Amino acid sequence: MKSTLTILAMTMLLAGCATIRQSKIFHGVKVEDGEVPLETVEIENSGWKLFKFISLGSGDPRYPNKTSCRIFRDTVTLQNNLDILKGEMERTGATRLANLNSRKTNESILFILFTRRAYHTSAVLLK
Repeated sequence: MKSTLTILAMTMLLAGCATIRQSKIFHGVKVEDGEVPLETVEIENSGWKLFKFISLGSGDPRYPNKTSCRIFRDTVTLQNNLDILKGEMERTGATRLANLNSRKTNESILFILFTRRAYHTSAVLLK
Protein backbone atom coordinates (compact mmCIF):
# COMPACT_ATOMS: atom_id res chain seq x y z
CA MET A 1 0.00 0.00 0.00
CA LYS A 2 2.81 2.39 0.92
CA SER A 3 4.61 1.80 -2.39
CA THR A 4 1.37 2.43 -4.31
CA LEU A 5 0.91 5.76 -2.56
CA THR A 6 4.52 6.69 -3.24
CA ILE A 7 4.13 5.92 -6.95
CA LEU A 8 0.88 7.89 -7.07
CA ALA A 9 2.50 10.88 -5.32
CA MET A 10 5.48 10.81 -7.69
CA THR A 11 3.18 10.64 -10.70
CA MET A 12 1.22 13.66 -9.50
CA LEU A 13 4.46 15.61 -8.91
CA LEU A 14 5.76 14.73 -12.35
CA ALA A 15 2.52 15.40 -14.18
CA GLY A 16 2.17 18.49 -16.28
CA CYS A 17 -0.16 21.39 -16.08
CA ALA A 18 -2.21 23.59 -18.43
CA THR A 19 -2.92 27.08 -17.10
CA ILE A 20 -4.38 30.37 -18.27
CA ARG A 21 -3.49 33.66 -16.59
CA GLN A 22 -5.54 36.76 -17.41
CA SER A 23 -5.12 40.43 -16.67
CA LYS A 24 -7.37 43.34 -17.42
CA ILE A 25 -4.63 45.94 -16.74
CA PHE A 26 -3.40 47.48 -19.97
CA HIS A 27 -0.55 49.82 -18.99
CA GLY A 28 1.71 50.27 -22.01
CA VAL A 29 -0.38 48.10 -24.36
CA LYS A 30 -0.66 49.86 -27.71
CA VAL A 31 -3.70 48.92 -29.78
CA GLU A 32 -4.17 50.01 -33.40
CA ASP A 33 -7.35 51.53 -34.86
CA GLY A 34 -8.83 52.31 -31.44
CA GLU A 35 -9.90 48.73 -30.76
CA VAL A 36 -10.89 47.91 -27.20
CA PRO A 37 -8.59 45.48 -25.35
CA LEU A 38 -10.56 42.97 -23.26
CA GLU A 39 -7.72 41.21 -21.47
CA THR A 40 -4.16 40.01 -21.79
CA VAL A 41 -3.72 36.27 -21.67
CA GLU A 42 -0.75 34.02 -20.95
CA ILE A 43 -1.17 30.29 -21.53
CA GLU A 44 1.28 27.64 -20.38
CA ASN A 45 1.11 23.93 -21.06
CA SER A 46 3.90 21.82 -19.59
CA GLY A 47 4.87 18.19 -19.27
CA TRP A 48 7.62 15.86 -18.16
CA LYS A 49 9.60 13.31 -20.17
CA LEU A 50 11.95 10.54 -19.17
CA PHE A 51 15.18 10.45 -21.24
CA LYS A 52 13.61 13.18 -23.49
CA PHE A 53 11.48 10.58 -25.28
CA ILE A 54 9.12 8.82 -22.86
CA SER A 55 6.22 11.05 -21.89
CA LEU A 56 5.41 10.82 -18.18
CA GLY A 57 2.60 13.36 -18.06
CA SER A 58 1.46 16.68 -19.42
CA GLY A 59 -1.27 19.23 -18.95
CA ASP A 60 -4.78 18.50 -20.17
CA PRO A 61 -5.65 21.28 -22.64
CA ARG A 62 -9.34 20.38 -22.40
CA TYR A 63 -9.42 21.52 -18.76
CA PRO A 64 -6.98 24.42 -18.21
CA ASN A 65 -6.61 25.66 -14.61
CA LYS A 66 -7.94 22.34 -13.28
CA THR A 67 -6.00 19.64 -11.49
CA SER A 68 -6.18 17.32 -14.48
CA CYS A 69 -3.31 15.93 -16.48
CA ARG A 70 -2.68 13.36 -19.17
CA ILE A 71 -0.48 10.57 -17.82
CA PHE A 72 1.89 9.00 -20.38
CA ARG A 73 0.62 11.44 -23.07
CA ASP A 74 2.37 14.42 -24.65
CA THR A 75 -0.03 17.35 -25.09
CA VAL A 76 2.67 20.05 -25.02
CA THR A 77 2.18 21.49 -28.50
CA LEU A 78 1.72 24.92 -29.95
CA GLN A 79 -1.58 23.80 -31.50
CA ASN A 80 -2.98 22.89 -28.07
CA ASN A 81 -2.03 26.34 -26.75
CA LEU A 82 -3.75 27.97 -29.73
CA ASP A 83 -6.86 25.84 -29.09
CA ILE A 84 -6.91 27.04 -25.46
CA LEU A 85 -6.50 30.62 -26.73
CA LYS A 86 -9.42 30.15 -29.13
CA GLY A 87 -11.59 28.93 -26.25
CA GLU A 88 -10.63 31.98 -24.19
CA MET A 89 -11.51 34.25 -27.12
CA GLU A 90 -14.94 32.63 -27.37
CA ARG A 91 -15.48 32.93 -23.61
CA THR A 92 -14.68 36.66 -23.58
CA GLY A 93 -16.28 37.56 -26.92
CA ALA A 94 -12.98 38.69 -28.43
CA THR A 95 -12.87 39.04 -32.20
CA ARG A 96 -9.15 39.72 -32.79
CA LEU A 97 -5.70 39.26 -31.28
CA ALA A 98 -2.76 41.61 -30.91
CA ASN A 99 0.83 40.96 -29.80
CA LEU A 100 0.58 37.19 -30.22
CA ASN A 101 3.80 35.58 -28.95
CA SER A 102 4.78 31.97 -28.34
CA ARG A 103 7.92 30.26 -27.10
CA LYS A 104 9.05 26.81 -26.01
CA THR A 105 11.24 26.08 -22.98
CA ASN A 106 13.13 22.92 -22.02
CA GLU A 107 14.68 22.21 -18.63
CA SER A 108 16.66 19.07 -17.83
CA ILE A 109 17.10 17.60 -14.36
CA LEU A 110 19.81 15.04 -13.61
CA PHE A 111 21.32 15.41 -17.10
CA ILE A 112 18.70 13.94 -19.43
CA LEU A 113 16.89 11.72 -16.93
CA PHE A 114 13.92 14.09 -16.56
CA THR A 115 13.05 16.91 -18.94
CA ARG A 116 10.33 19.49 -18.41
CA ARG A 117 9.04 21.02 -21.63
CA ALA A 118 6.57 23.88 -21.82
CA TYR A 119 4.90 26.08 -24.41
CA HIS A 120 4.07 29.65 -23.39
CA THR A 121 1.64 31.67 -25.52
CA SER A 122 0.54 35.25 -24.79
CA ALA A 123 -1.76 37.70 -26.55
CA VAL A 124 -3.99 40.73 -26.08
CA LEU A 125 -7.64 39.92 -26.81
CA LEU A 126 -9.50 42.69 -28.65
CA LYS A 127 -13.15 43.51 -29.18
